[in-house]
Amino acid sequence: MQRSFVSSLPLFIVKTAMAIVGALNAPIRRMPAPQRLAAGVLAMLFCLFAAMHAIAGLESVFVTGDARFYLGIATGDYSEVMQPFALRPLGAMMAAAVGHLLHVSVEEGFVLEGTVSLVGLLMVIYSFLFHSSAPRWLLAAIAFLPFWSLLMKNLVLPDLWYAALLALLLLLLEHKQMLAASLMMFPLMLSRESTSLTLLCFLVACWRWLRWRDRAMAVASTFAGEAVVQKLARHAQPNFEHLPAAIYMIVKVPWNLANNVLGLVPWSDANQNFCSAPVWKMPLHLYSVHAIGICGFSSLGWMKISQATLNEFGLLPLLTAYLWWRQRKVGYSQARPNVLLRFTLLLGVASLVLAPLLGTWISRLMGYAWPLYLVALPLLFEFLPRRILSRGQNLAAIGFFSLHMFLVWFAIYEAYRWIWTIGVAIELAVWSAGFFLLRYWLADGRGMVADSGHEVGAASLPSVAR
Repeated sequence: MQRSFVSSLPLFIVKTAMAIVGALNAPIRRMPAPQRLAAGVLAMLFCLFAAMHAIAGLESVFVTGDARFYLGIATGDYSEVMQPFALRPLGAMMAAAVGHLLHVSVEEGFVLEGTVSLVGLLMVIYSFLFHSSAPRWLLAAIAFLPFWSLLMKNLVLPDLWYAALLALLLLLLEHKQMLAASLMMFPLMLSRESTSLTLLCFLVACWRWLRWRDRAMAVASTFAGEAVVQKLARHAQPNFEHLPAAIYMIVKVPWNLANNVLGLVPWSDANQNFCSAPVWKMPLHLYSVHAIGICGFSSLGWMKISQATLNEFGLLPLLTAYLWWRQRKVGYSQARPNVLLRFTLLLGVASLVLAPLLGTWISRLMGYAWPLYLVALPLLFEFLPRRILSRGQNLAAIGFFSLHMFLVWFAIYEAYRWIWTIGVAIELAVWSAGFFLLRYWLADGRGMVADSGHEVGAASLPSVAR
């Protein structure tokens, strides 16, 4: 009896392991409602814990980065607030209002606003996940991203507040509330000037769903927000170059292109942060700028771009790109149009392309593409045909998830200890292994074992309407 039990134990372990693997790779929306709720709550609690842990490890979130400018907006002291930071007042003003309403300090108001914004953002993202055909392990793959800690570390900046407002816009798009979505451009513009890009993506992606009234309201809301911002920021200090806001936003594109993409560190007589004696310069008369030049060559921009691309969202960018390529093969033009998918794809890709052109804080700027990985990615699973996965394909999917988790761990705990080239080499090796696992996992017509596999994909054309 004992010998029989011992001999059958390995088979029992293998069967149990394969059952767990199959369950993890099953579609999220096929989970019973209580299990989905419990899994979502656990995932969101972990995100909150990781974000709070990131804050606890800092000396103070109120002395890092550009926090002082937004604290100045919250206290009404614009004498220390420079352009273009003064063009992002709503988040700081809301933090001050929360502090005044609850009789707490402005700093506590920022923490409360950031916590509520993060919870709201997570609730919207996981509500999309709950009704998708994505595998269940994606719940954990998203929860463990270093992106959440990065957001909370910079809670004084408008990024987290803006992400929560954008999540509300996505929720309105899902329910086809186009007029309300158009009106969202007003608070978005009050929060960050890059809403002009959001407006452009909104009009292009949603054009066929918008009435002329909606289009007009979207544009009018954006201009109204811009007018209010200009009035609020009239007492703010000028930028380093003392350029008008519009000229500054235009000039920063070639400036950051040279620094981040071309590796040529720029210089001007009005901004000598990178060096005081350029190796080359030429005269230029543009308001207070009288000369521009080059400090020299640097690979720092390439390091920042490669690190942010390869590890900020783990392997989710690879999975998103592969699913997008696959949905083109199944005939996207014949599928039911999906306004939420079109908008998140366009906004995410535009944010990625423009990130190196908008500043030197590359990881933060690439984080603006979160709708691409956290909303569009689950929707892209709807394009996969319904089929049965073999044991090998299920194992490949879990292997892909494991590599993703390794990359996330490497980004959070180990990357800073490695030389850039070694770190990038390790990350590229993980991406390469992930690509081959991804191809085997989602391959067509492979290993269709109906008695042992697990079903993935959608049964019909894409739709996320509840």
